[in-house]
Amino acid sequence: MKPFTEQNYYEVLEVSPDELPLGIRLAYKKSFELYQENSIASYSFFSEDERQEILSRIEQAYLTLINPETRKEYDQSLIASGLLEEERTFRDRTKKPIAIYNFQKTLLDSPAPARRFGELKLRIEQNPVIRDLLARDILGGSDLQKLRTVLDVTLEAIAEKTNIRIDILRAIETENLDLFPPLVYLKGFLRSYIRYLGLDERVVLDAYLKKLGLH
Repeated sequence: MKPFTEQNYYEVLEVSPDELPLGIRLAYKKSFELYQENSIASYSFFSEDERQEILSRIEQAYLTLINPETRKEYDQSLIASGLLEEERTFRDRTKKPIAIYNFQKTLLDSPAPARRFGELKLRIEQNPVIRDLLARDILGGSDLQKLRTVLDVTLEAIAEKTNIRIDILRAIETENLDLFPPLVYLKGFLRSYIRYLGLDERVVLDAYLKKLGLH
């Protein structure tokens, strides 16, 4: 069996290259639960650093494969490397799945989230605290937490809708760099967080990365 770090994303999640998006979601949840801090397998066989590395790899695999565009790009890289045959890739011939990042498409498909998004926009426009924060060039984790609190959004709600682990969301708000995934995936998490709050993705993301010195 290949070492975990050498497995491709399909092998990490133990799914076939033509797996449906629902199967990828279920595989991700199963893998995540297996390596949680309180799981028997995690406790018995892995150090904390190893467990975090595995969870990070699982997150990377999920975020890549659940998004149709990044999945297609990843499949093409495997095909180019001779690691995957094109006929074995997933092709959605009916309806494209909603990626966890595609908040705008979700709004179009679901009236309830659309109403919620409209309410958030109204709060953002009318609240002076939010306007003041969004006018800043630099935003820290505590500022994101303040924005979320003023908008009356819980971390649990964000975690449920985006499938981002709640400890990662807390790490973003506390700027706990030790728990951060690689930058490319951190940006993906931040975009999901920001979009769920109905904020300007470019403005808030840039301001937060400036605070961390990562812009």
